[in-house]
Amino acid sequence: NSRYLDFSLRLPNLLTPFEDEAYRMIKQTCERGRVTLSAKIEYIPSSGNGMTLNQDKLEEYMTVVKEIQKTSNRDDLPSMGDILRLPEILSNGESDNENELKDIFLMALKKALSELEKIRIREGENIQVDVNKRLDILINTAEKIQRISEENREDNIERYKQKLQDLIKNINIDESRLYQEIAILSEKRDITEELVRLDSHFNLFISYLNASVSNGKKLNFLLQEIGREINTIASKTDIVEISHLAVDMKDELEKIREQVQNIV
Repeated sequence: NSRYLDFSLRLPNLLTPFEDEAYRMIKQTCERGRVTLSAKIEYIPSSGNGMTLNQDKLEEYMTVVKEIQKTSNRDDLPSMGDILRLPEILSNGESDNENELKDIFLMALKKALSELEKIRIREGENIQVDVNKRLDILINTAEKIQRISEENREDNIERYKQKLQDLIKNINIDESRLYQEIAILSEKRDITEELVRLDSHFNLFISYLNASVSNGKKLNFLLQEIGREINTIASKTDIVEISHLAVDMKDELEKIREQVQNIV
């Protein structure tokens, strides 16, 4: 869900020299999002790579123990269990061939990225199905709002006319001025422009969603524009049914937004 590639890794010491190459491989596959690379080295049993004592490291630890004994006037020694738990005290018989280890590591990473790509494609297909379903709901709801708005247009004008007449009951006003005020009030409540822009946004959203390139950021931006139009419709209309439908659209829009966050 990150705007950029947020990369972190946990590698054993033997693999740290290959961090930069690993990052470049991941960057080619993952444009943005949080990516964690974790790896460990395991050796095949009975292949000459068994556990061996790291004699140099043991001597370093025992030197430290002797220093502690001198300064603290203690003569106790660490137990065998204590020694075995010391970092790097045991060796897996690692190969000295750094190039061989690098090839094995990068090949494993390549396979992992290949599997990741397959999973992303499957997940993307599922997301597209869900987003298309919810987008259809938005489109159908917008069409329903348009029908209701058109059906109530004449009733609205009559209602505005009655309101104005009640307000100016004892005031003499020219009838043409009255209709001018009605037209202005009706224009302020008209949502035709917002519905036209909504339709345009929907068409552009569909084209981005079906494109062969990644358009996650563009889709997210379009959702913001769609949300603005829905909010304007809700604030301008005085038809209760349209207000309720606008709330339903906001709910579906938020569900689409959650899915789009997972699109690169």
